[in-house]
Amino acid sequence: MARIVHLAMRVEDIDRATEFYTKVFGFKQVTVPGLRNTVRYLTDGTVHIAINRLRKEKNEQPAIDHFGVEVESVDRCIAEVGKFGCQVVSEPGKAVKFSAPGGIIVEAVPAGSKPGIGD
Repeated sequence: MARIVHLAMRVEDIDRATEFYTKVFGFKQVTVPGLRNTVRYLTDGTVHIAINRLRKEKNEQPAIDHFGVEVESVDRCIAEVGKFGCQVVSEPGKAVKFSAPGGIIVEAVPAGSKPGIGD
């Protein structure tokens, strides 16, 4: 069975957002080797939260960017997504993002993935 494994948001100030989610909700920061300074990962112990610095040059606004769903097979997921006429919006690889009905971006990640796959 598929399960939600992460949410990704875009914010103006990742330091302030990190402090907020760790102090208010007790989320823990996850250390990811080689992580760029435009994203932070937090966890509640089950679901990871990616806090991405929004890119003003792309006119991004603060928002929930996408959510990740752990699947047994990314390739099988791509095939199922196609049956619904959904558009893949990333290059297929270890993970793939697609526009689900209603326009929400969903990222299919392989079972057992670590934070940072795709995102």
